[in-house]
Amino acid sequence: MLLRMGLAALLFFSTTLLQAAPAAVVEGAQLPAWFTRDGKRQPLAIGIELRSNDEIATGANSRLLLRLGDGSMVKLGENGQLLLSELVQRPQQNFLSATLKVLEGAFRFTTAAVQRTRARRDITVRFPTITAGVRGTDIWGKNLGDKEVLVLIEGKITVFRAGDAPVEMKEPLTYLQAPKTGAATVEAVLMEQLKAWAAETEIAAGQGAIRKGGRWKLYLASYDRQTEALALYDRLRRDGYPARILPQTGDDGQHYRVRIAGFPNEQEANALGARLKEIHPRLEPMASLR
Repeated sequence: MLLRMGLAALLFFSTTLLQAAPAAVVEGAQLPAWFTRDGKRQPLAIGIELRSNDEIATGANSRLLLRLGDGSMVKLGENGQLLLSELVQRPQQNFLSATLKVLEGAFRFTTAAVQRTRARRDITVRFPTITAGVRGTDIWGKNLGDKEVLVLIEGKITVFRAGDAPVEMKEPLTYLQAPKTGAATVEAVLMEQLKAWAAETEIAAGQGAIRKGGRWKLYLASYDRQTEALALYDRLRRDGYPARILPQTGDDGQHYRVRIAGFPNEQEANALGARLKEIHPRLEPMASLR
C-alpha cells in the first residue's frame, strides 16, 4: 500500500514538474549580467523568467545560474554570451526542448540523477563549430580560441561537427578537442584540469552574488531629489546591476534610496558594495535585511 502511494506521489510530482516551473529562470548571478530581449538590454535579476530568443551576457569575473523547466541547470562563466533558441515547454506532455547557443565564455549544463526520469527533454548545445545532443548529461564546454573543448562529466552525448562523422561520447571524464584545423580527438581529462575548468562556471562565495531566496539588500545611496536617484539607477542598470529605487517619506521629507536586493547573506552584500564603491567612490553601501 505504501509503495503504491509512493509511486503515485512520484508520478504526480513528475507530471506537474513542468507545469510548476517557467521554461527558464534566473536563480543566481555573480554580477554584472544582462539579458537582451527585442533589442533592449536589461540587467539580470533573480526570478526573471527568460524566453526563447533572449540573449544572456556576463561581464568580467561574473557567473550566471539558470534553471530550466525540467529542473536542469545552465551555468555561464565570465564574459559569456548565451542565446536561448527554440525554447518550448509543453506542460501537458511534461516536455521541454531548447537550443542553447554558446557564443562566448565557459558553459555547463547539468541534470541531477533524480531529475532525469521526471521529464522528457530535447536539449541541444551549440558552440561555434560543434553541436552536442544532450541526454540526461553533465557537460562543460568552452571556445579556447585555437580549439573548442567539450567535457563529458557524466551521461552520454553525440557531438556533430561539419565535415566530420558524429562522435558518440559515453565514457565519463573524457573530453573532445576540436581544433580550428584538423580532426577532433577524444581523451581522458585530468581531474586537476576539470576542477580548474569547472570553477570557471561556478558562483564563488564572497564575490557579491545574488541568489534565489536571498533576503539581504544593499543600499547604495540616498537622495533628496528623484533625478539624482534616477541618474545612479540608470548608470547601475546599464552596467549590469539590477538596481531599484525605494521612495521613503520621513520627518524631513521625501528621500529616494537606491538598492540592489537578493543577497543570501550580509557578507555577499558587503562584497558587492566594496566593489561598487571602488567604481563609484561617492556611494555609501550598507547591507540590511530591511
